[in-house]
Amino acid sequence: MATQGKDILQDTGLEQGGERQTPVREGRAQRSESRAAQTYAFFLKDLEAKGLDRKLAEQAIQAVLCVMERRLMSDESRHMEAQLPRKVVALVKRCAEHQDLPYEKFGREEFLGRVTAHLNVAVDEAERISCAVLSTVREHLTPGEAEDVLGQLPLELRTLWFQPGTSMRQRISDVMKKGLECVGPHETLKAVAEKMRACNIGPLPVCEGDQVLGIITDRDIVIRAVSQGWDPNTTPVSAAMTHQVESVFVDESLGEAARRMNAKQIRRILVMDRQGKLAGILSTKDIAEALGEHIAGRPLGVIARDWKPLH
Repeated sequence: MATQGKDILQDTGLEQGGERQTPVREGRAQRSESRAAQTYAFFLKDLEAKGLDRKLAEQAIQAVLCVMERRLMSDESRHMEAQLPRKVVALVKRCAEHQDLPYEKFGREEFLGRVTAHLNVAVDEAERISCAVLSTVREHLTPGEAEDVLGQLPLELRTLWFQPGTSMRQRISDVMKKGLECVGPHETLKAVAEKMRACNIGPLPVCEGDQVLGIITDRDIVIRAVSQGWDPNTTPVSAAMTHQVESVFVDESLGEAARRMNAKQIRRILVMDRQGKLAGILSTKDIAEALGEHIAGRPLGVIARDWKPLH
C-alpha cells in the first residue's frame, strides 16, 4: 500500500513531504516562457507603432543594441539587459559581432555609421531606426536605470533615445517662430515698447521694406536709452537698435544655429530665406524645447559642443 501511495503522489507531481516534481517545474517553465513571449510581443508592438515592421524590427533590435552595448560600460550594459525582455537580449547575443567585444568610445556619426553598415540602409534611415529602438528600450527601463544609461553618453547620442527622434539635424524652419512683427527705424521707442507689451515679446526686427536693418530688444531700450535719460517719446528705434545682426538660413540645422549662437554668445538669431527675406526668429529656448526634456536647462555651449554634422 505504501508503494502504491507513493506512486499516486508521483503521478500528481508530489512526493511525500509535499515536494514538487517535474510536472510542476515544467508548468512553471511554461508560464515563464509565456510571459517572456508576451513581453517580447509588447516590445515588437511598440516598435511597429513607431513605423518598423516585424522583420525590420528584429533586425533593428540586433543592430542598434549591439552597437549601443559596445558604447556602454559592461556593468551598465548588464543592468540594462536585466530589464529587457529575454528574447530581446537573446537577439543581441546572437549577433556575430557582439561576443567578447571591448568597450569603445565613439560619437553619433560613428554610431549611425555602424548601424548603417549592419542594416545596409541610408544614414537618415539608420537614425530613424535607432531612435525607434532606443526610445522603446528607454520606455522598458526604470527611470533610475534609464538615467544611469543616458548618463554614460554624450548629448549627441542621448538624443537618439527620444521619440519622435528630434535631433540637431532637424531644420530650423520646423522650430523657429514665424509671422514676426517688424518695426521701422523711425518709430519711437515708446511705440515699440507698446508693441512688445501687446505681443508679449522682447525682440523685434527693424526693417525697411524687405531689408532687415537690425534688431531692437526690451534690454536695448532700457540700457541704451532709458538709462541714458533719452526721451522714449521722441527717440527713434535707429538710435538704440543693434545694427550688426546675426542670422541663419531657414533650411540650415538646429545644430548649426546652436553652434553660431554659442560662438556669438547670443540667445536669439534671425532666420532668413535664401532670397534674403526675413523668415522668422530662433531662440535658445526654442532649441531646448524642440530637442526635449532630456536637454532642457543645459547650457547652449554644451549643446553646440556635442553636435557634429553628418556628411
